[in-house]
Amino acid sequence: MNTVNRIFQLVIDYGISNLFYHWSIAEFLRMIRNSVLIIINGYSWILPALILVSLINLIQKKKLSLLILVVCCLVPFFLTTKFWYGGLYGRYSAFIGYCFAIMIALIPNRIYYWLTIISIIVLFIPTVIAYHHQPVPLIQRQIINKAAISRKDLIILSDYQRPQLTYPNGIYINGNTDNLKIIKQKINQSLKNKQKVFITQQAVTFPYWQYDGQQIHIISKGDKNKALLRKFLDTKNLKIIIRDPNYPLLTIYQILD
Repeated sequence: MNTVNRIFQLVIDYGISNLFYHWSIAEFLRMIRNSVLIIINGYSWILPALILVSLINLIQKKKLSLLILVVCCLVPFFLTTKFWYGGLYGRYSAFIGYCFAIMIALIPNRIYYWLTIISIIVLFIPTVIAYHHQPVPLIQRQIINKAAISRKDLIILSDYQRPQLTYPNGIYINGNTDNLKIIKQKINQSLKNKQKVFITQQAVTFPYWQYDGQQIHIISKGDKNKALLRKFLDTKNLKIIIRDPNYPLLTIYQILD
């Protein structure tokens, strides 16, 4: 299959068909929730209210051209929040940024305008501070190195860790059913063959409590008891190999029968 056909298949089979599939009131409310979370965490907690105020202001002043522009930005953004996927989360925020800049600039009340600007700056302060620290993937690599894991051993990592932490003896849990089945089989087979098996904390809690850069991905802040490997690991013993009290989510365990 060539690139053009592959893109066409993704757009039609995955994009459009999924976009208009399984619509319900619950799905609609979920999309509203997703939109609000993206806006709040990507920009400012006050922005959802100001978007509503701006829309009302444009309607009252009958600024049709600007209203059409804003709606043309907001509608695609809202529809795409039906795909609640961690890797797209930051892209959603960037996608709507131009529209938000226009809407903020059109805020009639200067107090609200500066309140919005200040709230955005305040929101980004923790991010700026976090990215001045040592990169989390580098810390995880150092912890793995201290665990003295050899190439003969098996290590299970989270798919969120894949870009920065690649190991020839590593398997990455990504949430796919077939992938999950393979990981369980590989762990059991390795233990049966007396091979050491290690697992990172983020693989244990996947898809919850995952580092994305220097911070925990907002979408992953869920119930770790619903982790994909939880029931399987309940049948095993997890021995802590290395745990950094400053980074408990970077703990390394050894899986034992």
